[in-house]
Amino acid sequence: MSRLIIVLLLLMAFVVKQSNGQEYFLPLSNRMNLRYEPFLQQVNSNAHTSLKPWLSKDLVANTPFDSLTTPILKDKRFNKTLVGRKLFKEHLIQVKDDDVYLHVDYVCEHSAGKDFEEDRNVFTNSRGAWVGGTFGKRFSFDATFYENLAKFPTYLDSFVLETGVAPGQGRVKRNKENSNSDFAMATGTIAFALNKHFTFQAGQDRNFIGDGYRSLILSDNATPYPYLKIVTDFWKIRYVNLYTVMQDLENGNGNDERPYRRKYASTHYLDLSIGKRVTIGIMEAVVWNADSASGARGYDISYLNPIIFFRPVEYNIGSPDNVLLGINGKVKINSRNLFYMQIMLDEFVLYHVKNADGWWANKHGLQGGVKSFNVFGVKNLHFQTEFNYVRPYTYQHSQSLGNYGHFRQPLAHPYGANFWESVNFIYYTWRKIDIAARMSYATFGTDTAGINYGQNIYLSYNTHPNDYNNKVGQGLKNNLLIGNLNVSYIINPVTNFNAFVDLTIRQQKNDFESKNTMILQAGIRTSLFNHYYDF
Repeated sequence: MSRLIIVLLLLMAFVVKQSNGQEYFLPLSNRMNLRYEPFLQQVNSNAHTSLKPWLSKDLVANTPFDSLTTPILKDKRFNKTLVGRKLFKEHLIQVKDDDVYLHVDYVCEHSAGKDFEEDRNVFTNSRGAWVGGTFGKRFSFDATFYENLAKFPTYLDSFVLETGVAPGQGRVKRNKENSNSDFAMATGTIAFALNKHFTFQAGQDRNFIGDGYRSLILSDNATPYPYLKIVTDFWKIRYVNLYTVMQDLENGNGNDERPYRRKYASTHYLDLSIGKRVTIGIMEAVVWNADSASGARGYDISYLNPIIFFRPVEYNIGSPDNVLLGINGKVKINSRNLFYMQIMLDEFVLYHVKNADGWWANKHGLQGGVKSFNVFGVKNLHFQTEFNYVRPYTYQHSQSLGNYGHFRQPLAHPYGANFWESVNFIYYTWRKIDIAARMSYATFGTDTAGINYGQNIYLSYNTHPNDYNNKVGQGLKNNLLIGNLNVSYIINPVTNFNAFVDLTIRQQKNDFESKNTMILQAGIRTSLFNHYYDF
């Protein structure tokens, strides 16, 4: 796969056509995206917002991009100095020379707090670098590296102990004496804009499909992975080919130094704008094991087929691979309000759905949500509410090397399957102060007595105990309530460098125990990507 990426990039380098302007992908951060989204979701905007990270050309065409990214500083002497500009407005190091632009930044999170459940002090100490730039009108690159040391709250520490990974950030080396977790994370991509119709990106990072907070199709929940992405724009269509390499720690000899076993995924996503208000997207993905019964299988070139709908290809090659279908939709009610939805189909038989018999292999998920911008005419006051529902055994496969996961985490929703969730947000920005309030409630069923009830996507669906009468919440039923309030002061919007205070109240109940905790944290950080700790 890596050789294929290199060959394609070398071929593209010989193409002489130019794009209309510098193009690059923005960081995949919900808080940074919210600066631009009220403009991108207006009725007169033609931006394809469901594929993230966003392309700069969409923001330049539909938002006051420069003023939102680098606001004008107050006319004070310190703000005009080198230190003032670097602290509040500019990259730490930036070079502009004709058609070359480079930047280098120190990125970090230095925070401390307390988990009051067990009188536990928590902290995060992350240090790293962010390097990026553009060369002419066609090439851009972006890379980050983080070295992290953390002591997580009790519930997250339990997750780390069970999986061996920090949520979304990679494998952990854990100190047994003090419960500290040591881990690193790196991303790096290079992009090439062939012309206004074709953009290529290759490297290691994450992707997201959808207009919601969660995605049941593809989210940035898991650790970064290598991929090649081809974005094609024509008429009212954005079409994406995504070829990825995933790693499976379950079967990957995670306790020794041998390489992890690999699996591959090939994804097509077609996003069509219908008029000014409606957008419909169709996604298809296939996941397959790099090994086979007869030996190493490697990358199956049959799945390089760039045309959507794999099922005929899968059928013709007699494949046992895992194919998933998804539908993503959005309706702009007006320039301030929109409705969005998703349908994920892993397996689906209409006969069993009509009979409502709870057949185990009716594996699907549903999402519906509403976003409102500048609520009641108040500038920068935004609201979002979302509902997610995923049946048991969705995303599972006969073996973990065929499931819809990477590095012991789901590629879609962090709960995996066998759950329903309601999540609600209020955002407000006043000058440089950001306030975000979140309230979520979820019901999910976990396994008991070694029985697979369909929540853990890394178990084989062949181990399901009942063919019928399967329902969401089966197994050990858990009810989880999470409330969160985050107040941050944006010091430098270019790197999203901010000082913050964060309060989380978490209540989880089942038939055997009830856990109530309050977690209070404060610090400084550069928020360039999303942390999903709300599970």
